[in-house]
Amino acid sequence: MSKTKFWINWSIDCEATQHSVNDAGLGLKGARGYADILDANGMKGTFFIIPKDAESNPDFYRSLTGRGHETGLHLHPGDEGYFEFAGVMGPEEQHELVSVAKDRWSQAMGFEPVCFCMGYASANDYTYGVLEDLGFRHGQVGLPGRRLPETASVWEGEPLYIHYTNRYNRLLPGDMDFVDVPHTVDIESYMWGGKHPQDLRVELVDAKNHWYTAYKSVMRQKDDETIPVKVIRGVTHNTFDYTDPDNFRRQTLLGMIDGIKNILEDADCECIPATVGTIVEKFRETVPKIDAKKLLKLDRRGYQGKKTV
Repeated sequence: MSKTKFWINWSIDCEATQHSVNDAGLGLKGARGYADILDANGMKGTFFIIPKDAESNPDFYRSLTGRGHETGLHLHPGDEGYFEFAGVMGPEEQHELVSVAKDRWSQAMGFEPVCFCMGYASANDYTYGVLEDLGFRHGQVGLPGRRLPETASVWEGEPLYIHYTNRYNRLLPGDMDFVDVPHTVDIESYMWGGKHPQDLRVELVDAKNHWYTAYKSVMRQKDDETIPVKVIRGVTHNTFDYTDPDNFRRQTLLGMIDGIKNILEDADCECIPATVGTIVEKFRETVPKIDAKKLLKLDRRGYQGKKTV
């Protein structure tokens, strides 16, 4: 009997040159140290890079694909001269914003990105359509359970796991070509005053607490046949020095990698290191698109009783 397969991805938002940090040297240390840790532990990463980070260290970021990792466009609108949160923008403004950033990124990297991550997970019902129209195929846009209206990032009700997206409603699965691969979250545990679900963001808590989030996600997914492609995703930012052996985030990351490997081994599951793109390829092979309207049905069982006067 074959083991249940889990696809494990480690992502990093490369954004150390944004105005609130403005430290390209730290960004390079963070991204390089992260890549080295993943390589040493047989893991695969997806590096979401804002245009200015790509421009500051293009040779390094270009080299990542040769190491088996993936690169994509990360976007903080404020650093592109727009309002900070995309979730309050109409489709035309979002199209212009993403298009300009994509062109800058492509000039620095030498090829066009097909993978995308929006800063703050700030998006609305126009965002997926804009991304698909601009040639993006997959990424991390939604953050299930997040309720941060102050950053136009409201995702309560979004599917917890990988899914085809919906052109008209960001909270529903659909039949678009764009595939979203959300963070691994524990929807039962909230932080930030009840606004953000516990996720596998390295810098949020220590490795012990991350172990519980990963364990609960593995147990939820393992025997659930409605989740054909089972995913665990850890995330972080290149604003931490992952080259420093004494850095707490580096130590936490190493503990998380070991913890997830051990959880899967104890559960008799197979650990498959993968980029977001590789996971999406498997998803496309496994899961057909379905007309979004066929997924909706009102539960009318409560209407079957006799009418009363």
